[in-house]
Amino acid sequence: MEKFKIFDAHMHSNGVWLKEEKDLLAYMDKYHVEKAIITTINRTKYYEKKEKGSISKQDESESNQLEKFLKMVPKGQIPHDDVIEIAKKAPHRIYKFFWFNPTMNPELEAESYDILEQHFKEGFRGVKIHPAFNIMRIPKDLMKLASFMQEQDKDLILFIHTMPKTGYFNGVSCKNVAKLAEMFPDLKIILGHSAYAMEFAVEAGMVLKKYSNIYFETSCSVSFGIFNIIKTAGHERILFGSDSPTASHLPIEIQKITTLPKISEDIKKDILYYNVLRLLNEY
Repeated sequence: MEKFKIFDAHMHSNGVWLKEEKDLLAYMDKYHVEKAIITTINRTKYYEKKEKGSISKQDESESNQLEKFLKMVPKGQIPHDDVIEIAKKAPHRIYKFFWFNPTMNPELEAESYDILEQHFKEGFRGVKIHPAFNIMRIPKDLMKLASFMQEQDKDLILFIHTMPKTGYFNGVSCKNVAKLAEMFPDLKIILGHSAYAMEFAVEAGMVLKKYSNIYFETSCSVSFGIFNIIKTAGHERILFGSDSPTASHLPIEIQKITTLPKISEDIKKDILYYNVLRLLNEY
């Protein structure tokens, strides 16, 4: 790992993989991550109890799984003070993204977008949306957010946490992302977990390869799925991400790239570092 420069396109301010390391920057240093895009973490009461291992018998015995899931859904906008504080310690290393909840009561909509605008003024470079923890109306909420971002700044980046459709939420499909890319050709879109399953990786590579404003992020992905997207869409828009320290561990995610077969070291360097710099117009 030491011979590669690493720019992680998907990190969080905290998580279960922070063990002996005292903070995120120490964790990044340990695994030679020079720079990172970071956002905050879900801090609903149920989620905090789960992280601490203090779920009660009543919590665990709930028969209605949907009710249990909904306890983990944030209400309104999550504070990003943690992200701001980390960035203050290492402004040359940290790029701030705002985890935005586009699903809200109508009376909170103006306030929520005011909060987002204020964070743009404070140097946040993009927005992350999560269709599981924020049960979005697709495509209505997605299009409204994209339109707002483009009005604010054409260089803002939208990170979409891709997930399959389930009984709990609609998910965001490749078709949804393609429509978004067509309607907003200047909007740079990161497809998070772009190869989380082989079937999705094949579809993502084939359906979305023609859209130059779509980028493919690798965290929590199947290694051969990443390989497949390289072969179908090319390597120039593939971004290394770890979803660490929340959902995965840095060395695992890094090795998925460094051990790819029949991929040159120059291509691996682009994926691990230079492609993200280019996306941010800093290379």
